[in-house]
Amino acid sequence: MYRLRRGVSPFVFLLIGALFLGGCSLLPGADPTATPTSEPRALIPTWTPTPVPLVTDTPVPPPTPVPPTAVPATPVPAEPTPIPTDTPAPVARMTITNQTANVRSGPGTNYPVIGSVNQGMQFDVTGKNAAGDWFRFCCVNGEVGWMFNQLATVENAQLVAVASDIPAPPPAAVPAPVAPTNTPAPPAAPPPATADPCASIGGDGCKFKVTGGPTFTGNGGGELRLTLFFMHSGIDGGQAQGSYRLILFKNGVELPSKACAASLVGTPNTGPNGRFNHDCKLSLSQLPDGNVAGNYSGYVIDGNHERDSRDLSFSVPDGQGEVWIQFDQR
Repeated sequence: MYRLRRGVSPFVFLLIGALFLGGCSLLPGADPTATPTSEPRALIPTWTPTPVPLVTDTPVPPPTPVPPTAVPATPVPAEPTPIPTDTPAPVARMTITNQTANVRSGPGTNYPVIGSVNQGMQFDVTGKNAAGDWFRFCCVNGEVGWMFNQLATVENAQLVAVASDIPAPPPAAVPAPVAPTNTPAPPAAPPPATADPCASIGGDGCKFKVTGGPTFTGNGGGELRLTLFFMHSGIDGGQAQGSYRLILFKNGVELPSKACAASLVGTPNTGPNGRFNHDCKLSLSQLPDGNVAGNYSGYVIDGNHERDSRDLSFSVPDGQGEVWIQFDQR
């Protein structure tokens, strides 16, 4: 047999064999009707390659975006509404500024003293008099009292109304009537001596007495200067006492010494004639005759403008305009 050449397809050889067998039946002398003695060889099936589809890159569709899941917002708790508070209504409040001050049962020095208060004490004010110079407050020794306005300061004084139940002032003392008799009238009595001005004063009465002076020093004669020392010799060897003044007269005319600042508590000043804690200066225009020299009289008053000494008199020599007097309440 022929050696198959490498590279020839087997299919070619099968085709040639088929043609060869078919041709043999047509050779001369052959009986076309003769029946072959052997069955024809079955044909070898041919191989038809199945075409392989070309694989192409099919674009992958992008993934469908998934919408983000909405996260519910965390509720912010509301701030609590503040509970309104009531603002306290302002009240009238009194603070005592005098070292000591008398408390009276009514708005005036003609009312009896019911107690005393000290500097710095505070009270609620409940009323005032029509003039507005006395305030009613609570309480002293369990009683409602009255205080002169120059001895204290009052906060929110505009809120104080005039009191509607101001007590009536006490009646003036009336001398007892003399029973008539059938006896002859006695001879006329001599005129009574001058009444003691301190006899009718309540409380501690006229406690100041002159224990030094009057002494005088020249100051040029251009003014009257009072350097007075109000003291208590039983305290620390002579403690200066506060809130006192001198009511002064010249030729029967009251001078404006009441307008001078009251005496001060504590360490006194030292002047040419001695210690003093009250300094009052009056110009020549404030003197009735325009002259410092002359005769004077007067008495001490306390912070309530009440008399606190008996009358005293002195004469200022010519050219001696500075007057020094020491008062002691022991």
